[in-house]
Amino acid sequence: MKVAAIFPGQGSFLTGCTRAWLADDADGVLSTVSDAAGFDVVAAGDEADAGRRTERGQPVIFAASLAAWRSLRRAGFAPSFVAGHSLGEYSAATAAEVLPLDAAARVVAARGSATAAACRQRPGGMAAVIKLAAAEVEELVEDIEGLFIANDNAPGQIVIAGDVAAMESARARVDALGGRLVMLDVEGAFHSPAMAPAVELVRRAVANEASRDPSVPFVSASRARVLQTASEAVASLVDGILGAVRWRDVQLLLERKGVTDLVEVGPGRVLAGIAKRTVPSLRVHSVAAPEAVREVMERLAGLAAAEPA
Repeated sequence: MKVAAIFPGQGSFLTGCTRAWLADDADGVLSTVSDAAGFDVVAAGDEADAGRRTERGQPVIFAASLAAWRSLRRAGFAPSFVAGHSLGEYSAATAAEVLPLDAAARVVAARGSATAAACRQRPGGMAAVIKLAAAEVEELVEDIEGLFIANDNAPGQIVIAGDVAAMESARARVDALGGRLVMLDVEGAFHSPAMAPAVELVRRAVANEASRDPSVPFVSASRARVLQTASEAVASLVDGILGAVRWRDVQLLLERKGVTDLVEVGPGRVLAGIAKRTVPSLRVHSVAAPEAVREVMERLAGLAAAEPA
């Protein structure tokens, strides 16, 4: 039995996701992230639109994910790998001790602020393309100027990003091909050149913090491979601002590495749903609230005990 911890991105926001951990935050994660962000992540997590408001949503999701992670660790959780989707890669890097919590919180706050500013400078959007093959989506992107693949999440689900005109052209083309375009409720075209103004700001924010080699094998979402050094991990965090999230490849890599169980650490069950489509042989567990910690730990212990000696 081999377990990987996977951390969700901004799209997994749920109202109240930080408040859920308020009584189970022995390590002070919520206050640490609040100090770095310059606002109360618990109160912000109660705002229904915080997930869409990048500058607030990113620290909130990060705080909820790390509070869940610390609670799991106190319960004895020790995964063989960590990985994260988009913003979740920062959570994964923190879990792997590439950056200490306070430093990572400062970087995430800088990322949220910088990417929100980029959204305002270069308006655009994102959409999930449903029912089209990967080759068809790739052709779409090649044909429409200003359109890019942002996430390759699962078979039949690729997310595109682009400026307003490109997204309108994409909608017409997808309809004509018999697919479906589902617009995402986000501020801009993440994981595309529209985010270029944010790159240097985040690079400088990371450079100001001390980093170390991952203590747990850390899988890069933009490179879809295990990274061994601090410099590789930090570079991946910065590169991922523009680079596509290769989440399908990450899941397949974990499966090839012998992972049998995925634990989604943080709000929602978005990654769990994607995993069921991509790696159905893997068991998936979710920890979005404190009551799930004991349940998941007991389930994992039971599965481990049931394995042949």
